[in-house]
Amino acid sequence: MTVAITDRPFVWWKEPTKDQWLAWFAGFLGWMLDAFDFTIFFLIMVPISQEFGVPLTLVAGTVTFTLWLRLLGAFGSGWLCDRIGRKTPLMISILWYSICNFAAGFAPSFAFLAFFRIILGIGMGAEWPAGAALAMESWPARSRGIMSGLLQGAWGLGFLLASLIYGTLYTSIGWRGMLWIGILPALLCVFIRFFVKESEVWQENNRKRLEAQRLAPVAMAPRAPSVLVKVGGWLLGALGVAIVLFYVLKAVAPVALGGIVEAKLLALLLDDKLMGVVAAGLTPFVLPNLAALLGVSIPTQLAIFRPPFLWNTFTASMWMTGQFLVYYSMIAMFASWLQKDLKFSPGDVALPNILHNAVVFFAMGFWGFIGDHIGRRLAIIIPAIIGCFIAPLYLNTTDLTWITIGFALQGAFAGAIYGLQPAYLTERFPTEVRGTASAFCYHFGTILGGLVPPAVTFLAVDRGLGFPQPMLYGTIIGAVVAVIALMLSPETKGVKFTSEVQIK
Repeated sequence: MTVAITDRPFVWWKEPTKDQWLAWFAGFLGWMLDAFDFTIFFLIMVPISQEFGVPLTLVAGTVTFTLWLRLLGAFGSGWLCDRIGRKTPLMISILWYSICNFAAGFAPSFAFLAFFRIILGIGMGAEWPAGAALAMESWPARSRGIMSGLLQGAWGLGFLLASLIYGTLYTSIGWRGMLWIGILPALLCVFIRFFVKESEVWQENNRKRLEAQRLAPVAMAPRAPSVLVKVGGWLLGALGVAIVLFYVLKAVAPVALGGIVEAKLLALLLDDKLMGVVAAGLTPFVLPNLAALLGVSIPTQLAIFRPPFLWNTFTASMWMTGQFLVYYSMIAMFASWLQKDLKFSPGDVALPNILHNAVVFFAMGFWGFIGDHIGRRLAIIIPAIIGCFIAPLYLNTTDLTWITIGFALQGAFAGAIYGLQPAYLTERFPTEVRGTASAFCYHFGTILGGLVPPAVTFLAVDRGLGFPQPMLYGTIIGAVVAVIALMLSPETKGVKFTSEVQIK
């Protein structure tokens, strides 16, 4: 039996079944509330800095570590998704980020707050691969683009909700109250547990994979090492490769960047913690190939780092890196710019954010619809390029009206280039590694994207450049990286998910 989504001869919104709609709504709501819990922090960094008496650059740095831990949560969730199904990791992730946000609201010190906001990244990263796989695997192929756009657009609605609460309630509940509200998403787990069914594509693929393993001939060989020994061996290997990469980067980076980057910014980029994270991010691309040269058997989930999937994984990771550079250049310090430099009130700060994210939701659906007709890549490349020309409209002015108009308009272009991520990433990989692959590629981008908030703040505050110029440069650089990666990537429009085992 092959579980594949087929097209039917009637209007697309009548094609999905009730169970398919429920699975999609589970992913939609999980992602919206994930965004709510995460983006609240963008709106309250300045008051947190003032209450605890710490530099704004340090507060922004917690966002970086949150984003880096997303990779850990995403990879763990992706592995679980491919082993035990999509539902359970989704529920664990929602509980995780809800509890962390709630706990951060009780912080007696900045260190306490930073700890819970940073580990929130594990749950935040875990949500996307589980929710995207569950929603997209359950959806018919011909309308997957538009529903991918609306699914990803839930992030904009989550940010809109955070902005609304900030604009209307902040003066009454303060930043602590805004974090406490973050416990409410945990209620979504009840809906997922009792009303959402597991992905049929995954269930059938898992049955076939286990059947193939059962029927495979058992070679007369020494007893294979236990799972614990295997995992320990791979972890030791990863540690060794990461250490080597760390020292290579420490040696090469100053030479490569020395004549390009200003000395203080270079010192920030060459920080040991940053070099360690970059080395860790590159390790998966090196370790499996090195192990294969030594004759070591490669686990299924690491096949994405080996031919014929290696180039696909690499270009997908670079695409996500570019898009994260755009997003965090455009969004992360936008509220801080309005608060710190322009001294706008909570209502004035909330207004452009609300309008931007309202536009984002509908624009992601629109570009998803376009992607169903002209292809995934063009539907991302076109708004990315247009967004580069819109950014100066609101970054080169201090007038609230023009900032609001320009930032809202940007929601239709650079703000909407993320809509096809759920469809395009999940379509690029086989079912048995879809969770792991989409999780890794999506969150690999956070390694470099996570540098944006402290880098922009450093240039704006410590170097006196102000926020607009670094935000503009980051937006353009990120868009260029994303466009190049997409041009080197495969087109997947019309791909149908199958339960057939594709990795032997």
